[in-house]
Amino acid sequence: MWNIKKAGILILMLVIPVLFFLWIRFGGVNHYSLPRYFPLRDTLTNQVIIKKNGPNKAWWEPEQDTLYHTIPAFHLLNQDSTWVNQDLLKGKIVVADFFFSRCPTICPKMATQLNRIQDVFINNPNVLIVSHSIDPTHDTPSVLRSYGKRYDAEPGKWVFLTGDKPQIYQLAIKGYKLAVQDDNAQTADAFTHDSKLVLVDKEGVIRGYYDGEDKEEIDRLILEIRVLLDIYKKRESK
Repeated sequence: MWNIKKAGILILMLVIPVLFFLWIRFGGVNHYSLPRYFPLRDTLTNQVIIKKNGPNKAWWEPEQDTLYHTIPAFHLLNQDSTWVNQDLLKGKIVVADFFFSRCPTICPKMATQLNRIQDVFINNPNVLIVSHSIDPTHDTPSVLRSYGKRYDAEPGKWVFLTGDKPQIYQLAIKGYKLAVQDDNAQTADAFTHDSKLVLVDKEGVIRGYYDGEDKEEIDRLILEIRVLLDIYKKRESK
């Protein structure tokens, strides 16, 4: 009897997220939207900055809209020793994280969950995973390439970045609004970083934070990526 109950609970856990997405996709899309994080504020008045959309605005744009923080420009080295910049993210829904390859605790769990996300969206070119190393002295392109192979990272779908440490830390703190810290030691436990995964839309606006160690949180992330994909699909079909 207990096994039947457990099986029923498992089925509900698997079916409910799918039904929820189908409801959003076909019935409730106008009633569900993802938040946008960090509205821009005027430096003098601290008032939220509002822009007015002109007569040539897209059909889905309101008459006026809040301006939001976007991921800033960067110039970093990928696992193939190629310099890349913010154009890497252009036109993509991005899942970003910060890690280091020697991390013995949370990073392997985060990488396992990122692999799940990769598998779900492997055939969708609109979704990109970007992992930034906070230990660039050790995490050379070849080290990152080996790390990626360990977690079956697909080239072009899951990108690993390294480079100038101050730039990476500024990108984490000021760009993605995540906590990172380097205690200036040489051991693997000298680095502290956030375990959050960050969802960024095609405009570079942050749309969500998710615990990279929590399977249920990643289930929510996968669902919300699908919601974003559906929003863009509807815009492009008009």
